[in-house]
Amino acid sequence: MGRIALSLLLLASLAYAKEWKLHINGMHCIACTLAVKKALMGVSGVQEAKVNFKNESAIVIADDKVTLRMMQDAVAQTGYSATVEK
Repeated sequence: MGRIALSLLLLASLAYAKEWKLHINGMHCIACTLAVKKALMGVSGVQEAKVNFKNESAIVIADDKVTLRMMQDAVAQTGYSATVEK
């Protein structure tokens, strides 16, 4: 696949993407960050997850089929809880 086709495919996927800002309760180290990021990236439709343990937050880019509940369930599997930041 050529560069132009890949660029168009990426732009098309981002057109339907949503950014979520989550508060992840209880993270206190880099291992926590890695576990939560891995869990979020395991959710089908999540394109990117940036997790920060210092401010207990995650920014997730996902397609429009991903729900808050899907991300909360994934984070809960790591022993933490996630809520939408306001």
